Amino acid sequence: MIRLTACAVFLTLVALQAQALWAQPANVEAAKKEAEVLFYVSTRAEDANQLSAAFMKKYPFIKASYYRAGSDPLFQRMITEARANQHLFDVVSIKAPIIISLKERRMLAPYKSAHQSAYGRGFFDPDGYWTDTYDLYYTIAYNTKLVPAASAPRKWQDLLSPQWADGKICMDPRLNDWYAGMIEALGPAAGPAFMERLRKQKPIFREGHSLIGQLLAAGEFPLAITYAHTTEQLKARGAPLEWVTIDPMPAISQPIALSARAPHPNAGKLFIDFILSADGANLLKQQQRIPARLDVEPVTERLNPRKLKLHPVNISIEKLDPSGFRKFFGLD
Repeated sequence: MIRLTACAVFLTLVALQAQALWAQPANVEAAKKEAEVLFYVSTRAEDANQLSAAFMKKYPFIKASYYRAGSDPLFQRMITEARANQHLFDVVSIKAPIIISLKERRMLAPYKSAHQSAYGRGFFDPDGYWTDTYDLYYTIAYNTKLVPAASAPRKWQDLLSPQWADGKICMDPRLNDWYAGMIEALGPAAGPAFMERLRKQKPIFREGHSLIGQLLAAGEFPLAITYAHTTEQLKARGAPLEWVTIDPMPAISQPIALSARAPHPNAGKLFIDFILSADGANLLKQQQRIPARLDVEPVTERLNPRKLKLHPVNISIEKLDPSGFRKFFGLD
């Protein structure tokens, strides 16, 4: 009993220390001495260039550099570095399932930015380990030349109608995040039942949401499960496309987080604060992202997060099971 009590006291002290770190703002004088920040990112290189340039304009005493790779290669790089006891990066911005895996592996430090209050519930970690920057919203998109507005699906269950069977619905073979989010949102009984019926519809698969949008616009198929913002962009260019405001709308976040072994922790905190600020969110909007910050004007009113029934997919990468998704739909 004494040992258990001592262990509980120790764990309480550790938790209090973590909370203290979480509450600490960036120390600007310490950041000046650190003089640099390295962030790992999975976004486009030109976007990372803009973010680092804007940050250095605001904080000219800090050199911002980055390493960019796709989500999966970047995740593997971080894991490899951790195993080799290499601690190179200060900040990482990557899709939420990977961020959550990094938290579970104790590779992130808690840091509650002063800007976190501008973000909605479910779009920041309650323990302070990450905050969202921008999102990808899943929806049903359709070709307006093939599907009259009155006949278009209005809810996910409408995809199960016989008229959309046998290749009428297109999906990306990497929709395991949508799959997991939908099962979580619909519930342990209704979710799997929906997916079983959707599988019987015999959807077709094409890799890449940009390609899916182009093929949908060309009339290769009438419906697709894809990103709302991609559809909105093609629609703005004159493509005969429309998308559905649907409930629930799974949202894939792109959070930002501080490394647990950051070589430049104060510079890292300043960088996180900048990205989460209104200036940072507006810069993301200029890059055609959907900022998660709620007090920033949306890219379009239809993509206003305040008016959508969003369901953030906060599930670790290990639990998304991409091979299980592919096997379920007969892709392997």
